[in-house]
Amino acid sequence: MLAAYAVIGRFCLYLSLAPGYASPLFLPAGIALAAVVTFGRRLLPGVAIGALLINFLPLPGAPNPLTLPPLPQGLAALAAAGGAALQAWLGMLYFRRAIRPEIGAGRDVLRFLLLAVCITLVSSTLSNLAAVASGAIAPQDLLTSWLTWWIGDAIGVLLAAPLCWVLFGQPRALWQRRRLLVGVPQLFLVSLCVMLYVLVARWETRQHLEGFRLKAQQVGDLLQSRFSEHERYVFAMARAINRYGRVMSAQGFDKIAHGYLDQRPELLSMAWLRPVSEAERPAFDAWARDTIGPDFRIIAPSTEPGHTHSHSAHSHAEVPPGDHMVTLFVEPAVRRHYLGLDWLAEPVRAQAVREALRTGKPVASAPVALSMPGEGSGVVLLQAVDPGDGQPAAGMLLLAMQFDSYVSGALATAEFPHIQARLVDRSKPGPTTLVDQLSREPNDEDYWRKLSLGGREYELVLLPSASYMVHQHGWQSWLVLSAGLMLTGLLGALMLLTSGERALIQQQVKESTIRLREREARLQAILDKAADAILTIGADGLLVSANAAACRLFGYPAEALAGMPLAILLPEAESDSAARLLRNIASGATHEHESSGRRHDGSIFPIAISVSEVELPDGNVFVAILHDLTEQQRAQERIYKLAHHDPLTGLDNRLSLNLRLDQLLAQTRRAQGSAAVMFLDLDHFKKINDTHGHATGDQLLVAVADRLRDLLREVDTIARLGGDEFIVVTGGNVTPAEASQIAVRIVAALAEPFQLAGKTIHTGTSVGVAMFPPDGHDSATLLRHADTAMYAAKSQGRGNFQFFEAAMNAATHDRLMMENRLWQALERREFELYLQPQVELATRRVIGAEVLLRWHHPELGMVGPDRFIPIAEESGLILPLGDWVLQQTVGLLRRWQGSLRLAVNLSARQCHGNALLPLLDQLLRESGIDPALLELEITESAAMQDPERSRDLLRELRARGIKVAIDDFGTGYSSLSYLKLFEIDRIKIDRGFVKDIESDPNDAVIVTATIGLAHALGLGVVAEGVETEAQLAFLRSKYCNEAQGYLFARPMPVAQFEALAGRLPEPA
Repeated sequence: MLAAYAVIGRFCLYLSLAPGYASPLFLPAGIALAAVVTFGRRLLPGVAIGALLINFLPLPGAPNPLTLPPLPQGLAALAAAGGAALQAWLGMLYFRRAIRPEIGAGRDVLRFLLLAVCITLVSSTLSNLAAVASGAIAPQDLLTSWLTWWIGDAIGVLLAAPLCWVLFGQPRALWQRRRLLVGVPQLFLVSLCVMLYVLVARWETRQHLEGFRLKAQQVGDLLQSRFSEHERYVFAMARAINRYGRVMSAQGFDKIAHGYLDQRPELLSMAWLRPVSEAERPAFDAWARDTIGPDFRIIAPSTEPGHTHSHSAHSHAEVPPGDHMVTLFVEPAVRRHYLGLDWLAEPVRAQAVREALRTGKPVASAPVALSMPGEGSGVVLLQAVDPGDGQPAAGMLLLAMQFDSYVSGALATAEFPHIQARLVDRSKPGPTTLVDQLSREPNDEDYWRKLSLGGREYELVLLPSASYMVHQHGWQSWLVLSAGLMLTGLLGALMLLTSGERALIQQQVKESTIRLREREARLQAILDKAADAILTIGADGLLVSANAAACRLFGYPAEALAGMPLAILLPEAESDSAARLLRNIASGATHEHESSGRRHDGSIFPIAISVSEVELPDGNVFVAILHDLTEQQRAQERIYKLAHHDPLTGLDNRLSLNLRLDQLLAQTRRAQGSAAVMFLDLDHFKKINDTHGHATGDQLLVAVADRLRDLLREVDTIARLGGDEFIVVTGGNVTPAEASQIAVRIVAALAEPFQLAGKTIHTGTSVGVAMFPPDGHDSATLLRHADTAMYAAKSQGRGNFQFFEAAMNAATHDRLMMENRLWQALERREFELYLQPQVELATRRVIGAEVLLRWHHPELGMVGPDRFIPIAEESGLILPLGDWVLQQTVGLLRRWQGSLRLAVNLSARQCHGNALLPLLDQLLRESGIDPALLELEITESAAMQDPERSRDLLRELRARGIKVAIDDFGTGYSSLSYLKLFEIDRIKIDRGFVKDIESDPNDAVIVTATIGLAHALGLGVVAEGVETEAQLAFLRSKYCNEAQGYLFARPMPVAQFEALAGRLPEPA
């Protein structure tokens, strides 16, 4: 509000008329009224501040009435701001009480006109009274200013208020429709009025400029006339002097000078110059001191800073030898400090003197700085007194004049004080500004004149002052603008009336139409809100109406369905008449009739139809309700697929497998044939999942399914039970030999590497085969026997297949029983630690022991680890069992508090799980034992399953101070190449090498090399299975560090080991 009021108000003030500062068009009055009426009194501060800025700040190029002292100016501006805010507030009160916001009726338009005329009296009265009181306008100009102010505000309200309401008035919809009918015509007419005003104002300006040019011509003629008069005078006076004796006395010069200077005050001085040669100088000096004064001497002019030439009277510079042109007489007396000045002693003055001597005509000098303070620049006019018969000149006449006072005098003589002048010397050495009174740069409409004086050219520029042009505005442009804008405002009021009545009629028509449409819409809404498509069909089979759901269902617009034959939508109606078909459906026993529909694009889709026949006076019609069955059928298909297929591979799942297997067995039984059930389990799938991630594992399962599909026949059934387990059921009559060939192809196909996301994955499969009917008569038995055969295949090295045998059932039963007993044994604490001493060979002292596990079963007795450890590995029991062993071992070390070391074997699952390190940290923290007394052994085969992960684990163990050993060294694939990879403390030579070192040279060489290699790498060596003194002697001769075996002691319970260790010397 503040910005709009201030900016637009400032522009409107450019239309102000002197002597006041009121504008005949003040749009902010209408803007303020419209904004306050629409948005409320909260905008009144913005109106007041905007008016204050307009009346207080100076306005370049326009009348500025409030150029007063700060206090009166502030009071006048505050009065104008208060008047503007009060006017807007009172207008808002009247408008909201008497006028409807839409200004649609005739009485509203008349009241708005009355508001514009009356309310604007407030600001004009208060503001002008304050302006008179503060001295901004004269009392005699009050009526004119008040009338202009009131008219400007009234026109502003009539024009700006409707335009503002078009932009933001309420009700919004009505005012938006008035943009073209009210806004555009008013803007056009306002623009037209402003254009006419500008044209008339320019005409007025040209008229006033004609008077200015006449005065400017008078000033230019006066200046040139006086220049020419001076030239004529000095020329005539020189001829007279030359004719009547050529001798100038002081009395004669005084008479000549005062006779001319007294009538021309713009001239500064007149002087007589006399030539003196160097030979004449002594005689001249004596004559001058005798005649003029004892202090007389010839002096040279000095140059003052900032001036090209100087006439300083107080120079004491001596003239150089040569010819001189000396100032002998000067009038008036105040200029006699020029006496003795040599005009040939300075180059520029000398040039003017020589030019005057050469031409014999008046010569003007270049601009010089005058000697008196504040006189500025001037010029001297020189005229030589020369007889012209070859004799030297008798002297020179000199006139000095000042241009500032010279030009001011000419302007005063013309009686035109509103002219500003600039005078420029255009002769060499370059343009020099002598007088500059201009307040702006001149243009082509200003007055330009060439002047000449003493052979030099001058440029005179005259232009009218801004105040003169402002005061020259006449009433013609004001009347054009005011009358045009008043007519525009009245036309806007007429447009308001016309548009309001038109809107009222449109509103009435719209309301009637809405009521009719509402009745129709209520009837149609019942149909359109229905989820199902509803069609009304005539007895002729043509569609009468359709709801929105029907349009969406068939893809036609409503107008296209009206009158369309039913056969286009229902292909079934093509083979029978539509009426007969609909009547049959309506009278049918079932609630719905399923058929097919045809969409606009020609696609066919399933639908359900129910029909009712309605009797009407003009004939029967059929009302058909249609329901799209596409999503229902898709949902049924999705449900069936989810129930019968594996979501990852798309193969049959367990449910579908059982159904198809039962069906196949029934068919095979009737045909007295045979079939094969194959149970597939991928090799190393868990390792692939852990190493490459579950996403790669899923991709592998999908790739396996694809290979099986490509490999097998369409009559064969492929199913996935979950995880990495697949089932293949052969169709047709398959013999064991044929089943064997199929299994071979499956094993070979899945042994080929898989390329998955840029990775090469190697896997394989183990296959168990069960034949029908020898191995079972039902699906459950066959699947169980095939599973048993698959485990038998895995136990024989993976990557092969096995047929089911009856003996496998007993082995499987034993394994399951053993697994159950193992879980019970852990709960019942049937496990016990056994310790086998480890001896330092150099001293045969016990330095530690290897921890072994024994199982005391109440029925089976002592069960060896070779029977239960593999089952614990496969079942996962090895993890809690291993944790229990570590807890018991750390407990022993804490109880002993000595230097005996205990070595514990880690299983592969413990090494590659995530629970080992947290458990060790907890045990070490709670027990407080020395970690170096605990040694963890990892077999080479377990370490080689995942070398990188094993290396990280061993590094973490050694970082905690725990000793690490590689068990069964030499039995793996790459023991030597990984000695540098793994961070370990010692290696254990497998008992297989120690057993035959006495008889097998190869074993002896391997043991010797292993010991030497370990020592070279800084590792300790422990030999396992030492049973004879000869083996001990060999190992000691090769500097083996430690050993264990039956030679020293068999594995024994903890109490027995503690007794044995107590009898032996303490290790160092």
